[in-house]
Amino acid sequence: MYDTAHYGRMIRERREKAHLTVEEAAERYDLSITGLLKIEFGDSDPKLSTILRIAIVLKMDLGDLNYCLN
Repeated sequence: MYDTAHYGRMIRERREKAHLTVEEAAERYDLSITGLLKIEFGDSDPKLSTILRIAIVLKMDLGDLNYCLN
């Protein structure tokens, strides 16, 4: 299990750095706005496929996700 709050903060920071609104990001991640906010606030334990979609959109290095996969 990984720290969902830490992962959520990282996703939110990366989204903001990419100048994406919650609405824009949710559309690109193929998530509902509510679903994205739950992830960003650490209230959700997303599936690996969701984590990978987010990582691809945000151009995250897989090393950044290493702790999520353990």
